[in-house]
This record gives sequence, structure tokens and C-alpha cells, in this order.
Amino acid sequence: MNFWDRIKYEFNKGGSPTRKLIILNVGIFIIFSLVEFLFNMPNQFTFIFGLPSQWSELITHPWSIFTYMFMHGGIWHLLFNMLILFYAGMILLDFTSIQRFYTIYFGGGLLGGVLFFAAYNIFPVFTSIGQSIPLVGASAAIISVLIAAAVLVPNYEVFLWGIFRIRMKYLALAMVLIDLISMPNGNAGGHISHLGGALFGTLYILNLQGRLPINLDFFKRIRNPFKPKYEVIDESRIIRNRKKAETTKKPSNPFNIRTSGKPGQEEIDAILDKIGQSGYDSLSKEEKELLFRASE
Repeated sequence: MNFWDRIKYEFNKGGSPTRKLIILNVGIFIIFSLVEFLFNMPNQFTFIFGLPSQWSELITHPWSIFTYMFMHGGIWHLLFNMLILFYAGMILLDFTSIQRFYTIYFGGGLLGGVLFFAAYNIFPVFTSIGQSIPLVGASAAIISVLIAAAVLVPNYEVFLWGIFRIRMKYLALAMVLIDLISMPNGNAGGHISHLGGALFGTLYILNLQGRLPINLDFFKRIRNPFKPKYEVIDESRIIRNRKKAETTKKPSNPFNIRTSGKPGQEEIDAILDKIGQSGYDSLSKEEKELLFRASE
């Protein structure tokens, strides 16, 4: 399979949402960077698609509340964001649906943008700047995914840099504290947007667990632009789930859990609630098997 066939496979036949978003972000960055260089128009696309901090520019660029999520300030900004998206997205997608993943991602990005704009038009420390400061980057959306995963499976362990293990809840707490502490030292708007993404990810999972009386599934009835034409299993997920199944003996069924066929959404939601409250390790063998069948 050549490069372009692989790209078409990802978007037409059920590739991973994280890979789709990474391809879009990297592709947009490469194209815009080349055009700005070849036509000697530095930062032109940042002005057009970045989220401005002043009303006068937002009125003429209303699309920027969404498009800013696909803009990046440099190669290292892009690579760092995509690395976090890959790993955090992989964890979240193991425990929730694709539709909810997109809601968490774009919802976090939108709330991050709203808080950024509000802060620059409310607090004197920002209103005194006197010029528009554009916000770019997918960080708010990605932080939303990371925090959502931490709230959903707080005791899930990740192996950072291949050196030490840390639970998701501590990693998420560290990320939020870094943004709070770093705000006075520069890029305050970026840190505020990160906190907006973290807030959305937290609220969404709390709502999913029935701990908030609001409905944040505002993308539920919107047609998924990345919906595959065919239902094809993501290779990485099925490999992980098959390894789990191969090392697990066939369970008994004392809780009347369905042992064949596609599980219902109510069953999946109940298991996700349990994961959010007690962690993945608290699941019984029957419940883990149910999650495996749901991923198929």
C-alpha cells in the first residue's frame, strides 16, 4: 500500500480518528508553510485562520473559532501536540466511542477558544495590550482528550519516555498546574485555552457518568465528516483486544451479560461509568469481554 492509498484508507475505510486528525494537522501545516514561503507572505494564514483576541477582527473572521485548532506556530509546536494526541487519543478510544471522542476533541477546542477570547476582553492585564493577539494550535482540543481520559480512567498507567510509570490522574493534574503556574510568564492566552479544554474534558466525562445534570453531546446529531464508508476495525485496537482475549479464560456469566452478538449502548455506558468511578482494573472478566466485543 503506497502513501496515497494509505491516506485514502484512513479517511474512507474506518481509520483511527487520531490518525485522521494528525494527517489533517500535518498536511495543513506543510501546505501553508510552503505557500507562505514561496509567495513571501509570512504569517498570512495565521491572520486569516488564527483566532483573534479583539471583536473587530473576530467579526470579520468568525470561522477562526474553529480553524485556529488546525494552525500551529512552528514545527516543534506541531510535533509536540501530535505526539500527545496520538497517545492520549489511543487511551481514550479504548474506553469510549468515536463519536464521543470527536465531541471531546472539538468541544474542548471550542471552549478553549471562547475562554481565550473572553479573557482578552475582560481582564485588564490583557485589555491594556491594545493589539490583537492570535491564538493558534490544537492544544486546547488535545488537552481536552488527555483530561477526559484521566477522569474516565484515573488509575490507568502510562510509561513516560520509557523511564517511569505514572497514573493518568497525576499526569493530568501536572498538566493543569503547569498551565496555571506558567500563565504569568508568557503565552497566557495559550495557557487559558488549555484550561478551557481541560474544563470541557472534565465536564463531559462527569456528565457521561451521570454526575452532572447537563447534556454535552452537542455533536451527536451532526453528521460525522470522517464517518467511514465501510465498517472496518482499526488494526491497533483489534490487536490489543485480541491479546487481552487470548490471555483470558472464557468467563462464566453470573451477571447475565450478553455473551454473543453486538452489546447494546446501555451495557457499554454502564461499564464506562464503572471505569470512570473505579478504573479499568475494577472490571470483571465478563465486562472486559463485553468491551472487547463492542470494539469489534
